Amino acid sequence: MTTILQTLGCKGNILVVDDEPDNLEVLSIILESEGYQVRQAINANIALKTIKLKLPELILLDIKMPEIDGYQLCQKLKSNSETKDIPVIFLSGLARDIDKCKGFEVGAVDFIIKPFHLQETLARVKHQLTIRKLELELQQRNHELSQQNNRLETEVYIRQQAENELESCKLLLEAKNRQIQTIFDNCHSLQAHS
Repeated sequence: MTTILQTLGCKGNILVVDDEPDNLEVLSIILESEGYQVRQAINANIALKTIKLKLPELILLDIKMPEIDGYQLCQKLKSNSETKDIPVIFLSGLARDIDKCKGFEVGAVDFIIKPFHLQETLARVKHQLTIRKLELELQQRNHELSQQNNRLETEVYIRQQAENELESCKLLLEAKNRQIQTIFDNCHSLQAHS
């Protein structure tokens, strides 16, 4: 399943959410230079508005932000049927295991510690986008298989109905043949006695 962005040479649509403008700029430049389409949000509220306009294929999300932190935003996204399947990678200076575990508990698929390493970040982004695209392809194929299965079930039902009607006609024809044979036998018997 090829998206319009892939047709135009874009590797994926990524939303970067971070309250530090420098982090947003650096990540955007790096990702765009690798062929990704990047949108930016400096807080959770802007991120939610941006997501409503167009669903991203991946979200890179800072944890420490004013008003709504990354954990809360991730929970909101995962509780919404439209956004629950969008992979979220946390980007944070919080490096404790408890912070990482909380990130995974609220629905993140990965956790990158700031300052991030360029190649590692690009590899993780590519990996998650590949997984997401494969999931979407699988969903599409499952949908197609389900439709094909429904068509086959309908065809089987129609054939069974036709076979049942054919069997009924056959039984009716056999009964009519027996009646005709009985009449014929009776006529033949009467002619023999006359």
